[in-house]
Amino acid sequence: MAEKYVQTLERSLDILEVLAQSDEALGVTEIGNRISLHKSTVHRILQTLCYRGYVEKERESERYRLGIKIVELGIRFFNDLEIQKVASSLMAGLAKSLDEVVNLVLPDDGEVVYIGKTESSHVVSMQSKVGRRAPMHCTAVGKAILSTLPEDEVLHILEVKGMPRNTPNTITEPKKLLENLQEIKDTKIAIEHEENEIGVICLGTPIFDYSGRVIGAISVSGPASRMEEKGIDKIGEALKKVGEEISVKLGYNLYSSKHR
Repeated sequence: MAEKYVQTLERSLDILEVLAQSDEALGVTEIGNRISLHKSTVHRILQTLCYRGYVEKERESERYRLGIKIVELGIRFFNDLEIQKVASSLMAGLAKSLDEVVNLVLPDDGEVVYIGKTESSHVVSMQSKVGRRAPMHCTAVGKAILSTLPEDEVLHILEVKGMPRNTPNTITEPKKLLENLQEIKDTKIAIEHEENEIGVICLGTPIFDYSGRVIGAISVSGPASRMEEKGIDKIGEALKKVGEEISVKLGYNLYSSKHR
């Protein structure tokens, strides 16, 4: 009985993950095909998930998407994160002073996960959304985090995750990326010039905890023309200052780190 219960739970999580990874609602057959599960089993599990509010069924179709309960759990999780609490007001101040989007990410399994975002007054559509995952090799936040890791760990991540070319500017050679990461390690400012998204420039800086371990990164992003007009160096220094403030509030000894 216990084995059956665990299997059912695992299948339920598989279904939730499939729905989370899809940009649109999915039908029972589509879900079943993606996780190699018979549609009758998928349908039965979906009924329970719908009943509990973790999945919603579209009224006009026989398709399913994540429900409000998942959002509630996610918000509770993000709100409970110390880094989120500490960074929130500082991100808001940075976004207001620069009038550009500010993001907060955490590293997870060789990728970054966006857990916070402060909008600007401009209406700009960008890929960064809370809850979304992104690769490390072509994002400013990802490169900021990679710059703090040992070279063998970086190479392992690149080997496992690959270095897909998202734009013509994406760095796809490990040696070239390692050279870029050394520059970022020295300046603590990562610049991603349309490497992940055409027309967008993003700057990132790492965030450290009390032990000196990198635990996340923040970034400022906006249209390339506007970012260049405001001054990449100016934006970078403002971003770096806020990143250091967040790290210090998390117990990081900034003075000690500068003299190692």
